Amino acid sequence: MHARSLLGCLILSLGATFGCSHHHGARLARAPLSPPPVEMERHSGRLWIELAGYTEGSQCVDRGERPLCFLGVDDQLAYSLERVLWPAFPEVRVKQKGDDLAPGDYILLVDLKLDALPPDDAGPGWSASAQGSWRLIRDGLPLATEKVASRSRATFPYGHTLAVGASEVVDAVAVHVAMTVGMLPETRPEPAVPLPPVETRDPSGPLLAPKIKSTLATSE
Repeated sequence: MHARSLLGCLILSLGATFGCSHHHGARLARAPLSPPPVEMERHSGRLWIELAGYTEGSQCVDRGERPLCFLGVDDQLAYSLERVLWPAFPEVRVKQKGDDLAPGDYILLVDLKLDALPPDDAGPGWSASAQGSWRLIRDGLPLATEKVASRSRATFPYGHTLAVGASEVVDAVAVHVAMTVGMLPETRPEPAVPLPPVETRDPSGPLLAPKIKSTLATSE
């Protein structure tokens, strides 16, 4: 191997080593998340999620100790929004380059910045916080906008364990956005097409039994 190649490999190796040792990495983890327990409005257009303000999904903060980098922020936020918004729209997707919007589609612009907060009156440990805003657009017209903020439990040591708190605030913001956006009225409802009736015979089974008894009691 040439001397220049050897030198290049050595520089890359040293850079990777020192780069990893000089900051904490807190990777957000996906957790099971259910839609909010509210009745959402059924909208007629698809919803496209567009995230802003990220650099390859990582956000780094410097609090006087080693810098802390929250990793996978965009993936976590997109996943959470998709999980909680699907009951309100026929399709929910993260907008990628080259995706074509159809008339009537919605765009949800979300900008969220994570931070690490030192111990204070909220608790003895560090906490993760999120601040940002969202805006809903349809056919180029803004329909709703809001600023949001959330803070996790103040029980974490400074470092990678703050990923748990960061995941919690991201999920909290996603659920709040879903509750707000999902309950907005649909201005262009699609006409409902009635379905034909369905006949049933001899219903049975341990899961159906309570429902059958309830139906019989109601009819009497």
